[in-house]
Amino acid sequence: MDDPNNQISQSMVFKDKGLAYAALSDVYSNLRSNTLLNGSLYGVGTLMGCYTDELSSVSNQSLDFKSFFDLSVQQNTTVLNTIWVNAYKQIYAVNNIIEGVGKSTAYLDQQTVDQILGEAYFIRGFLHFYLVNLYGDIPYITTTDYLQNQSVSRQSLDNVYVHIEEDYQKADQYLTDQYPTANRTRINRSGVRLALARLYLYKQEWAKAEIMADLIIQNPLYTMEQDISKTFLKDSKSAIWQFMPLEAGVNTLEGQYYIFSTLPPQNVVLSQNLLDSFEPGDQRKQKWTKALSNATMSYSYPYKYTQNNKTSSSLEFSVVLRVEEAYLISAEAENELGNIQTAINRLNQLRQKAGLAGLGSLNQQQVRTAVMDERRHELFTEFGHRFFDLKRKGLLNTYMPTVKSSWKNHMSLLPLPENELIANPSLKPQNDGY
Repeated sequence: MDDPNNQISQSMVFKDKGLAYAALSDVYSNLRSNTLLNGSLYGVGTLMGCYTDELSSVSNQSLDFKSFFDLSVQQNTTVLNTIWVNAYKQIYAVNNIIEGVGKSTAYLDQQTVDQILGEAYFIRGFLHFYLVNLYGDIPYITTTDYLQNQSVSRQSLDNVYVHIEEDYQKADQYLTDQYPTANRTRINRSGVRLALARLYLYKQEWAKAEIMADLIIQNPLYTMEQDISKTFLKDSKSAIWQFMPLEAGVNTLEGQYYIFSTLPPQNVVLSQNLLDSFEPGDQRKQKWTKALSNATMSYSYPYKYTQNNKTSSSLEFSVVLRVEEAYLISAEAENELGNIQTAINRLNQLRQKAGLAGLGSLNQQQVRTAVMDERRHELFTEFGHRFFDLKRKGLLNTYMPTVKSSWKNHMSLLPLPENELIANPSLKPQNDGY
């Protein structure tokens, strides 16, 4: 059949450099607004913050983020289907880009081919990384062939990690440290390497994790902002990858949804558990949280992003990857490799910028605890790090019952969406407990 009159075919899109970049730009826009990486109440930062010990729901309505806070998530919880479908939509989109560019190398210059393929392979791996850590065994989709995709089955965590590593390594080969635009809103090789460092950390391949993290730490493009109030500005020196707002003057979804100016608040607030866990004098509590009180109540909210309205020009971009994570990965990996003092030195660099005294002599187990504490206070409400950290360290099922008495062991995985199991029975069985 001929192509639809209202659509441009794949073969035509990727023969044109401008159209090819427009297709990639659309993926980035959707990552910011419509996938699990978005900063709204339905992104992984809010949902998993409610699920663990970072955020508390104060809503009286039966909303999806409240079901995460109440631990009442089921296979028909709407947001589960939204997360799954929108992630795989963008995976389809980047597969379309990979296939289209691969067929159009005669029409595009090599630099354009490398740039687009590198970004597409990274995004494919990055989305699968989040999906597998939320849902467990998942399909790894590498084609736009619907006949193949409609009956695809799930792959084990180990197999998915193999595919993710392959995609990251391809991206690393295609990309350079230079950003293709004036800002840091497109992925570059350093972003890929931080994602690789995180992958190796989750796989407990400590030496590889340390090597990748160190490459980023040594890169002069990135330095930790010593004034931590600058960390989440659009021109932050620590930012490696950011999401640009959809229009000039708009700021972040995180700022729009986390900040409240009237009491009682309507959606989510910072948990008292998190607030009480900060050391006295920690600048991260003083500058990255804010309280609103009256005669009868007091609530705190994340204040990493300070703008919740339009400004004359955009002041803040959502930070997806930043150099501080490389320091945390390096500290954990060095400690597991037996380089305890090096690990302590890395942690102390983070603590210094937070206004805290350096750690003294510690043993390996004490450093493990210190790493978890620093990750908790450095990365709170950023894309579900707390949930993933507790999970990969085997602490979810021992720690979470002390926070929420209704916690069950099977909750370390979310249920697969009911609609997906109906549409494709090859995805069965459902995760245990649902």
